Amino acid sequence: MRILKSITIAAMTIAAVSFIPHVHSQTTTKPIAYSYSVLEATPAFHSLPMLALRDFGAEFGVKLEYMDLQGGGETGAVFAGGHGDILMAGIDKAFGFKAAGLVDAKVIGVVLTSANWSLVATTKSNIKSVAELKGKTVGISGPGSSSDMLVRWSVRKAGIDPDRDIQMVALGSPANLYAALENDRVPAGVLVQPFLSRAINAKTVNVIGDWESMSYPNSVIMVRSKDLKEKPEKYAYLMRALKQVLTKIKDDRAFALRVAKKVYPNAPESDLNAQLDFAIRVLWKPMDGQLTKQLYENAQSVLVGSGRLKASDIPPMADLVVELK
Repeated sequence: MRILKSITIAAMTIAAVSFIPHVHSQTTTKPIAYSYSVLEATPAFHSLPMLALRDFGAEFGVKLEYMDLQGGGETGAVFAGGHGDILMAGIDKAFGFKAAGLVDAKVIGVVLTSANWSLVATTKSNIKSVAELKGKTVGISGPGSSSDMLVRWSVRKAGIDPDRDIQMVALGSPANLYAALENDRVPAGVLVQPFLSRAINAKTVNVIGDWESMSYPNSVIMVRSKDLKEKPEKYAYLMRALKQVLTKIKDDRAFALRVAKKVYPNAPESDLNAQLDFAIRVLWKPMDGQLTKQLYENAQSVLVGSGRLKASDIPPMADLVVELK
């Protein structure tokens, strides 16, 4: 499996990866109850609820140390290697861990409830459909990532073999993907907001795979089963704090903007407001942090359709998902 290959790469590079310190808000309303180290695959605007806990955790009684990695494959391999308390990545990582017997982990919540990525082609390429990708290069965030999986799922539906008929190239962050498309380094690739709207408005790309609003658990919160068993209250506390943040982002625009400006200090407030409106309406809905049966079943369908896993590789929801109070 791809994640097994990624472990070797991660083992060689982990020494070069370090936790990035962040300055926390001076406003302290609660004593710090728990600290967590979080690994997140390809963080972007959809990550704001957890980034709020990173940057303003003192207001919610938590302290988060963040390790940002590009691509779910590498991030999952780092977690499998024993690093981090929390893994935030697409649910395909949880399915892959289970199928390969790599990590005994549970899913305790979800932040991003849409596929988020969209598949685009540059206007200069004249590619108008997924079927026209045969023989072309497609930019993704990383091998084994959710963007990798979604591209595989999409091209297989169009009768294209993702291993023989296209070449997928790992480009890393959403900003790198945008730059590659803008500069015609690849004829097609995946984008997320705000880069998607920026590229469309600049007439740089056309959307050929509209997955942005598709219901899919694309950033779930995973914890090792042994850690959850040993310290259930620690992780229940995190989920309560996350739900508080989600509610506050939805109901308190001043707070939501404070978080967004901390992460994107150079973005115009009008752009941040537009992105917040979209995220509340699409990316985080219904903003309660719970992984539903419908989301789980949607993930099963996409993962099997991508060819990454067989139906028999995916466990019953009750064996993988734990709802903490």
